[in-house]
Amino acid sequence: MTTTTDFGKVVRMARIQASVKLSDMATALEVSPAFLSSLETGRKRVSEEWVGKIASYLRQDLGQPVPDLETKAAVSNGSVNLEGLSPQHQMLVAGFARMRNFDEEIEMKFRELLEAASRGE
Repeated sequence: MTTTTDFGKVVRMARIQASVKLSDMATALEVSPAFLSSLETGRKRVSEEWVGKIASYLRQDLGQPVPDLETKAAVSNGSVNLEGLSPQHQMLVAGFARMRNFDEEIEMKFRELLEAASRGE
């Protein structure tokens, strides 16, 4: 049985909703179906370049925008790119990543804070 990452699940769902086969999407992106499948299943890391290409294809060619695709790719990759962040932001990300045990209330508060920040509030 093949496991699929959250990134792969949303990409696959967008493809299916647009009635596009993996092989057709691969052709449009000028890659092999095996390569695209490996991104969906997590056998290959999803580079920022490929997140952008896939997001653009889904949004512009299929009319299927996928919110938070970069975040889903980072989670699937098990890493976050810190390039371009200030040292303070890098320390904040690193400190947050080291925290292991959140109770549900704290997790909910962090989630609300991140959602508000992403909306610019």
